[in-house]
Amino acid sequence: MDKNNNYPLYQTMLDDLIRQIEAGELLEDSKLPSEQQLGKIYQVSRITVRRALAELEQRQYIYKKQGQGSFVLKKDKQDLGIKFVDTEKAIKNMGMKPRIDLESFQVIVDGSEKEIRNLMGLTDDDYIYKIEQLYYADSDPVYYEKTYLKYSRFPSIKMSEVTSNELIPFLIKKYQLKQMQFAKRSSAGLITAKTRRLFNANVGDPLVEIINKGLDHQQLVYYSEAKVIGILPMFLIEE
Repeated sequence: MDKNNNYPLYQTMLDDLIRQIEAGELLEDSKLPSEQQLGKIYQVSRITVRRALAELEQRQYIYKKQGQGSFVLKKDKQDLGIKFVDTEKAIKNMGMKPRIDLESFQVIVDGSEKEIRNLMGLTDDDYIYKIEQLYYADSDPVYYEKTYLKYSRFPSIKMSEVTSNELIPFLIKKYQLKQMQFAKRSSAGLITAKTRRLFNANVGDPLVEIINKGLDHQQLVYYSEAKVIGILPMFLIEE
């Protein structure tokens, strides 16, 4: 494994294990390799392995069983300590199975998205993520979200980490957003020709539009625009 002398050895291991968990390569409740095996895989010492595992546990990615090893923590066992609207949980509360499809993942480097740059206080040279996701309840699309993220606050997001994951819990865990605060605003809207294609609905049908802003140390680093149909808005309660 390539090692950068300026990059902590445990960070390489930590980042890769987070990616595997978020990408679903390591499933919930599955057992991680032993400390000895991890040391060989990442070519690091036992002390480095233990440091990385301790941080994964602190971030609520894994849990430990005495004498048995480390295991991937289930999402429903996590207590992230920050209030946010949990869309996946809302769909489950409707008695339906949630699924998230990644529609688009971009890092914008050409100075476009002027309005978002102005909101976030960014220059034309600053990078921005633009991520579009479509949520399903069973087989029906019910929630479309377009999210912008400040790249410098969330460096090195991998596409595999957000392919089928809700963004806010992922960001809280990976980037330890202890001071993050979210504020949302909802308004009534109507299905248009564009959103009709997203939801297989009729033009003129009602929907709810949601703007969500995430502030970290009083700086806007997260901005999303969502469109929601059906009864889902009644279940979108802040956790």
